[in-house]
Amino acid sequence: MSWLDKARTKAHGALTKLPGKVGEAVRKANDALGRPLASEDELADRKSFEAKAATPGEAAKPAPAPAAGEAAPVIVYHMDKTRRDALKITDILDANGIAYKVTNIQEDPAAQYAVRRDSNGVRLPVVFIAGECLGGREELVNAASTGELKKKVFGA
Repeated sequence: MSWLDKARTKAHGALTKLPGKVGEAVRKANDALGRPLASEDELADRKSFEAKAATPGEAAKPAPAPAAGEAAPVIVYHMDKTRRDALKITDILDANGIAYKVTNIQEDPAAQYAVRRDSNGVRLPVVFIAGECLGGREELVNAASTGELKKKVFGA
């Protein structure tokens, strides 16, 4: 473990012991910044994830197209403040007979980062089909009206 990681771990230990509103504010700031101060286990987990992602010859591959009649996984990501908009998206999916999973990423900074990265900045709530970002409500409505939504979910 590098000296920087040791310092980050030690600072995280102190951060978790801060009492009251000051401690709460500092922990929220740490989360908002992507958790630069983290436990030793979390830092080790990040390093192993980065090592796997950096393995040469294994570029990220989009999920394979679903077999005919088999539905691709559909996930709607949202946060507490976008819950109402997420309900509108699920109404559209229900109307098209598409099974989905709704995931609140409010308390998961890593998931927030990953969704922002993979959605190319599309605002929450956002719909992913087979690991690929379809977009928000407007893109979902457009895809549903053109038939593209069912093609993406059920295959060609």
